Amino acid sequence: MKNNLIYKYSHIFLAVVCATAFFIHEIVPEVPESYIEAMESFHKEKNKKSALLKDFKEAYKQSPEYKAYNKQKIISDEAFNKFENVVEEISFLGFEDFQQFLGEFGWSFGLFIYSLFNFVNTYREPNRARKGKLILHVTLLVISLYFIYWALYKYQDFEKITYLVFSIITSFAIAISVHLILLKRYIQNKSYQLNHQDLIGFILNNTKPESEHDMWEVLKKIKHERV
Repeated sequence: MKNNLIYKYSHIFLAVVCATAFFIHEIVPEVPESYIEAMESFHKEKNKKSALLKDFKEAYKQSPEYKAYNKQKIISDEAFNKFENVVEEISFLGFEDFQQFLGEFGWSFGLFIYSLFNFVNTYREPNRARKGKLILHVTLLVISLYFIYWALYKYQDFEKITYLVFSIITSFAIAISVHLILLKRYIQNKSYQLNHQDLIGFILNNTKPESEHDMWEVLKKIKHERV
């Protein structure tokens, strides 16, 4: 009994972890406070350097060295503009390139196909934990559609609290679905066990003595996953 409970709740725990993993990165702060402080300090000192550099350039504006620098700067700016044009050309739907887009879109599309297939298949297979499977696959469909939409369209991102709430809802839904699936499996296994007990009891009570040897030979063949 204890092992069954551990088995059951470990599955529910893993389901919650998997559901939370989709949005946990949105809840965690993007950068630590120390990073922000260091960045602000850097920009402050950089601005001071830029001011001094501006004065330095102004003082030596007519020097041969400055003229050589300015000439090279023009060439460098042109090369940078060409680089920006190439970056813009290879960008795809707001991503740096098609490869990055596939990295964000591919897995969510795969999850969508998987969820949709299993959602439809739930209605085609025998009614085994249908309610739990429907909740599970609908939740996965919603998650996959969100990330597909995020990959295809630019829009204002949600507040972090929204992701937290969504993560809780999806985790709860998946936990409930796993619970229903495991409960149905337990009921079925228990039903099979009781049916087998009744069947074997009936056979033992109604088998003629001369056929008892054949009966035991048949019973020996009964095993799990017999093909």
